Amino acid sequence: MIEKINDVAGVSSVGSTKPRSRASYGSGEFSVAEDGLAVSPFAREMANISFELSKVPEVREDRIKDLKSQIDEGRYNPDLNALAGRLLWAGINKIEN
Repeated sequence: MIEKINDVAGVSSVGSTKPRSRASYGSGEFSVAEDGLAVSPFAREMANISFELSKVPEVREDRIKDLKSQIDEGRYNPDLNALAGRLLWAGINKIEN
């Protein structure tokens, strides 16, 4: 029955699971199956990338300081065609930032 529910909901198993130890209830012995976790190399790499990105400041203070000085001195000349292109791309792709 649960297989039918999983098929309807689109749920599929991640992989096969194998208990590391078995419990024997009839003989009075009881042992607990050990839980385990296997992390793929891809997941490890993504965790490393995420950790390294967390070290990078969200706001680049040096870039902001440079842009402010350009504006104050009248040297700021943005590429309006590039800006328009980015705005159109963001609007088409519904990106907020």
